[in-house]
Amino acid sequence: MTIQHKKYQFGHCLCTIILMAGFVFHLLKTPGFVEFIEKFGYIGIFLWFITIDQVTPIPEEISLLIVGYLCAHEVFHPLAAGLFCLAGFISADIAYYYLSRTGSKLIKKRAGKTRSSWMTSYKEKLRNHMAKTVAILTFIPRMRMWAPILAGSSRLSFKKFLLFDSLALIAFTALYLSLGIIFNNSLGALMAKMKNLQHFIFFGFLLVAAVVIIVVERRRRKNTQAVSR
Repeated sequence: MTIQHKKYQFGHCLCTIILMAGFVFHLLKTPGFVEFIEKFGYIGIFLWFITIDQVTPIPEEISLLIVGYLCAHEVFHPLAAGLFCLAGFISADIAYYYLSRTGSKLIKKRAGKTRSSWMTSYKEKLRNHMAKTVAILTFIPRMRMWAPILAGSSRLSFKKFLLFDSLALIAFTALYLSLGIIFNNSLGALMAKMKNLQHFIFFGFLLVAAVVIIVVERRRRKNTQAVSR
């Protein structure tokens, strides 16, 4: 992995974190949101991660932060909520694995939009260092689904993949649920002091994120053009 690629990944993660903070801050103040989640309960968490989460641009990290926030407000029990989140993630990954392994047209269409050199590189890493590669992909925002897709298309051992994927997802779920609970305490104190500035803070997050995204994307394009010459 080149230094430029590492910088791009770091910038992408930073952008996602900033957007997550701003989005969660705004969404949790939307009237009726908590009531909507309460209506569907734990089954709603599971259904969200195996359906809506797969077709919307909302990162899974944001969804977990929201669930963590609701746990802090005693809407859900942290352990039970974590188990339902985990069940949703694993179910989705199993589906991706077998769809990829059986040559699904949907998966081929999605994979066709991605650089073949990148996919070849990660397929090789999965063969040689599956545990490490699955963990890395799990914690890169919007990249987690590629672990089961690449493992399935490479026809790697399902049992081995499921073991490493489950371990990575346990850490992933626990981390973001905990952050959601922590955000509840810190944001609650902040909002008490800065109640009138909540909208300015939200749009400030988005502005910073937009600037960072533009800068990182321009650098990435320049690096890509330089390599192709």
